[in-house]
Amino acid sequence: MGRTICDGSRRVRITVTRYGPHAVLVRHSKTVSEATLERGLALEAFLESKAVPGCVERVPGFTTLLLRFDPAMRLPLERIRNWVSNEGWVGSAVPSSGHLVEIPVSYGGPDLQRVADHAGIRPEEVVERHRAALYRVHCLGFAPGFPYLGGLDPRLHTPRLATPRPRVPAGSVAIGGEHAGIYSVASPGGWNLIGRTTAPLFNPNGDSLRTLFLLRPGDQVRLVAAADSEWPDESNDTVAGDAIQPVLRILELGMGLTVQDAGRPGFSRFGVPTAGCMDPGLAAVANRLVENPPGAPVLELALQGQRFEVLRDGWLALAGDSAEDRVNQGRAFRVRRGEILSFPPAPDGVWRYLAVPGGWAGRSLLGSCSGGTRLGEAFALRRGQGLGAVAVDSAGIPAAVARRTWAAPAASAAAAKPFPIWPGPQWEEFTADARERFFQTPWMLSSQCDRVGYRLQGDPIPAVPTPGISEPVLPGSIQVPPDGRPIVTMPDGPTLGGYPKIGWMEPAERARLAQCRAGQGIRFIPAS
Repeated sequence: MGRTICDGSRRVRITVTRYGPHAVLVRHSKTVSEATLERGLALEAFLESKAVPGCVERVPGFTTLLLRFDPAMRLPLERIRNWVSNEGWVGSAVPSSGHLVEIPVSYGGPDLQRVADHAGIRPEEVVERHRAALYRVHCLGFAPGFPYLGGLDPRLHTPRLATPRPRVPAGSVAIGGEHAGIYSVASPGGWNLIGRTTAPLFNPNGDSLRTLFLLRPGDQVRLVAAADSEWPDESNDTVAGDAIQPVLRILELGMGLTVQDAGRPGFSRFGVPTAGCMDPGLAAVANRLVENPPGAPVLELALQGQRFEVLRDGWLALAGDSAEDRVNQGRAFRVRRGEILSFPPAPDGVWRYLAVPGGWAGRSLLGSCSGGTRLGEAFALRRGQGLGAVAVDSAGIPAAVARRTWAAPAASAAAAKPFPIWPGPQWEEFTADARERFFQTPWMLSSQCDRVGYRLQGDPIPAVPTPGISEPVLPGSIQVPPDGRPIVTMPDGPTLGGYPKIGWMEPAERARLAQCRAGQGIRFIPAS
């Protein structure tokens, strides 16, 4: 449902769309421009002044603003529609609408010549034009602190690479389409690399939001000449070091190993994924067996291949390992120094959880020690690393106890029931035939599934809407790329994206999907 308001001499259509049962997406513009940015900042400031009841997060996009609400509260949809229809906020001055930040850049990246060839100019002119612009930060996304910068000289607009690089160094200055950007952490990426900076776009050691993230929406950015022309020396990247009094030493990472807890919701506006356990219920079982709170840090093991050396006598708990009776068991057990723990394939499921009394010690960021693929190497575990516990005793477990067990639902049953789905923000943009096809198709999980997203295989959804301007994306979103095969966004998924979203999945259903393996068939039904 949309309403039209006036912005000076222009009439602007504002729409408020449900995004599942606990969030809405407010669209205030159709195109990206300086005026669009100012309008979005004014809308966010206006809604902040209203102290919207139950709103736990506001996430700006290029032309949208996501409002996420406490699931325990009723979504005030009509009240929001009435507020954003109030023309008082349109064109109003935005308090403290941004800092001017100077960033030193040295040019000479691997795609500088490609940008020059596309523009039909010399590389020296690319540098001159790129440095001459005064940029504005439209939003942060893709990775923590990654800025989408508006104001790029139109002559320099250059398509992204056809095949993304598997690793782009942190500090790389880049062009992607009509935007400039700077990679805040080392990550895969398909933008054109034309230079570098040593400015810390994302500083995990910061003690405040401003020192954690150099930029935020509304800031102005001026690029200045750097004192040197060297590419960053990443040999000094800080990685998680050995813990004091480690309990385990990592011998093999297997097919995936991270520290996870309840995650860090509420920071999507800075490009920080929610992260957290893929199956929080199963992680809580492991924690319960060693008397930890449900959200205490655990080791999350993907599929198989992890090996550890035990460095201290004590207790551990494992949840997600199938027993002979085919019931997915949780068990706490004693370990002795010198033992080797190995994790071969389990008959069912994907994710297992290993807990220690007190929880695993890990590097903290924004109240969570969850690792993730988009946080950079500082949060990655490595072979040979020691893993310690917050507490080294087992005071909560009686000394006479030799073993504890807990029966949990079998992972093999994860796909037995259909998955209820709520309409996504672009639900109405899909044709009736496409929506019916989505629910009728017997989808199968692809082998391309990880903490970022689960890809589905099956007969493609017809007439997929054209990808639009990137907007905030919630975990559990069912995005449909142009090939018509859906992708379910997982906890490490992008915070911004342009694929149309046909649906959204509740966290408990997303956790159930997470335990389904490649090749398993799944079906969706409308939620009610």
